[in-house]
Parts: sequence; structure tokens; C-alpha cells
Amino acid sequence: MKKKLFYGAAAGIVSIILLLCMPFSQIDLASGTLRTAPSLPDAAPDPIENPVVTDGQYSLTVESSIGMLTYYNQSDVRWADYLYGGQDPVRKYGCGPTVLAMIVSSFTNQTLLPSEMADWAAANHYWAPRGGTAHNFIPECAAAFGLQANSFQNFTVEGVLSELSSGHILVALMGPGHFTGSGHFIIITDYWTGTQVRVADPASLENTQTPWEVQTILDELSHAANSGGPVWSISPK
Repeated sequence: MKKKLFYGAAAGIVSIILLLCMPFSQIDLASGTLRTAPSLPDAAPDPIENPVVTDGQYSLTVESSIGMLTYYNQSDVRWADYLYGGQDPVRKYGCGPTVLAMIVSSFTNQTLLPSEMADWAAANHYWAPRGGTAHNFIPECAAAFGLQANSFQNFTVEGVLSELSSGHILVALMGPGHFTGSGHFIIITDYWTGTQVRVADPASLENTQTPWEVQTILDELSHAANSGGPVWSISPK
């Protein structure tokens, strides 16, 4: 009988200790029973990023040293087959108008699509049949739309990074290499990290989303440039 009383008392003490160790939120004070832990809702799914290319149309903005740049790609279905000068498809020959359409649409109060800028270039005698765009189009078109455009001649890593940090972007005419097999305009938009920069390549989304060593760009500049090229510095006035 004493043993039963002892074991009963011990069991009661253990029960009391366990209850005291439980957080009050888990004890139903009215009934003295343990509450079942409420089930938590499933974690919210990660947000789905909008695709950059949808049904052949590009939708992207990229950082630049003078603000956000609206990116246009020559292969966008809205203008890829548009005939520059009534003859040359923008997808192949329209890098110049596409570059200036990006800059004008982003940093002035006007919005021009690559097809519209191609018409402007052709009407103002910058179109070169089967050859793309005359080099003087870059500084003269930028000036015509109220932007400051100057020839850039400091072809060093430090010079490029300094120009970007002082509130300018650079339009570069590239020769054979990573960006083209002949001649091709790109925009050097902003500092990335170390000695790398961001670019906006109107013919390549991949190049646009890749950091580039400044020296690589300098090594592949076109040696056939004129009109202050192969690099022009552009900024809002």
C-alpha cells in the first residue's frame, strides 16, 4: 500500500513538473490539457520574375551612369524585319538606330522605337545601303535630340571608368571580336565591378547581361571609325 502511494505521488510530481516546463501557450488552462500546436500556412512561393523575352518581344531596363536605360534589341519581332532605308532589315543593319533609340527614349522627353529612328536616320542621309549607318550619325543624332555628344579619346581602363563615374555613357563602334565580325555599335552604360563595365548590345541580350573587362572592349574597337569615333561620350545637357 505504501509503495502504491509512493509511486502515485511520484507520478503526480512528474506530471506537475512537465506541465510547469511547458509554455503556457500550449496548456489549455480551462481543461488542463495540452493544446495541439496550430498548423502554419505553407510558405509563399518565390515571386516569378517577368521574362525578358516574351513572344519575341524584349522587355528590359538596364542601369547606366545617367539613369535607367530602356533596352531595345534589333531582333525584336516588332521591328526586326522593318526595312531600314526601305531596303535593309533592322535585325541585320540597324545597330546604329537601335542604340540611339535606346538613348533618346531613355534620356529625353521623346520616345522613338528602332524602326522610327531608322526612318529618321534614312531621312537625314545617315543610312548606308548594305553598310548600316554612317559614323557621324552618333554625335549628330544625339545633338539633334538635345544631348551632349563629344569624341572620347582616353583609351585606357582608367579613362573609361572615370568618364562613366562623371555622369556620361559611351557609344562604342566595335570591330571584329566578341561583339561582331565586322562593325557594330554598342553602349558602355555603367561601371560593374573592378575593371568591368556593363554594356547594352542591341544585337545580343547575353552580352548585355554579362560584365565586360574594359580592356577587352578597348582591344576590339574599330580602327576604321571616323567622325570622332570609335567612341563618343554622351550625357544630358
